[in-house]
Amino acid sequence: MRNGINGVVNNRWCEDKEVVKTKVREFFEARFDGTSKPQVRLNNVRFNVTSDEDITSLVGVVSNEEVKNVVWSCGSSKSPDPDGFNFNFIWFWR
Repeated sequence: MRNGINGVVNNRWCEDKEVVKTKVREFFEARFDGTSKPQVRLNNVRFNVTSDEDITSLVGVVSNEEVKNVVWSCGSSKSPDPDGFNFNFIWFWR
């Protein structure tokens, strides 16, 4: 069995190994020489926009009472953090 490269060239399956090899080389040369530009297009994509009120609440000061309320409202069997402790551990100390 021989090694070979087959691939899609110009939206068509190509079995000419030299053509595929040339296209692969051109692709990577363009990527690494700094002349290629990203080909991402976001035409007609609508992104969610954060409201001014939400932005204000995200950068505002959080009180100890707010933190306590959030922690106490979490289920005790939530998955553990990287340290291996879940909310059961926190609830034990309250």
